[in-house]
Amino acid sequence: MAALADRDQMERGLRRLTSAQQTILVLHFYLGLAPSELAETLDIPVGTAKSQLHYAVDALRAALAAEERRSNRLVREGRSA
Repeated sequence: MAALADRDQMERGLRRLTSAQQTILVLHFYLGLAPSELAETLDIPVGTAKSQLHYAVDALRAALAAEERRSNRLVREGRSA
């Protein structure tokens, strides 16, 4: 049950990101592409791929934290998260 809740939370966090951030995260974490492979796939310099990955991870962390705060607030108010 906790795994399902974690997956749902991750999906909600990903929805808060731009499509470019979602793409680079999926390519890296789900498909396992290294930064050099990200660069080749996206036709961008390697440094740009690393930078975009870094900022996408930061954005996902912020989105997950915001989602957690939202869920906690709804629970305190007695509503379904």
